[in-house]
Amino acid sequence: MAEQTACSCGEKHQGHLCVLKSKGLMDEVRHLTSSPTVSCFMCGAEANSADNVCEPVPLDK
Repeated sequence: MAEQTACSCGEKHQGHLCVLKSKGLMDEVRHLTSSPTVSCFMCGAEANSADNVCEPVPLDK
């Protein structure tokens, strides 16, 4: 099975941390990562909401 290297989120991808970081929108990134509850399985980014990462995985608390 081939390793997935690209997001398959479609239109929702525009609000993901990876896109926001690539556009230099660091104030928005800080706002979306202030109290993380999930991480992205693909890149490891942590976010407050599963809506802001490509492949959300709950953080162990």
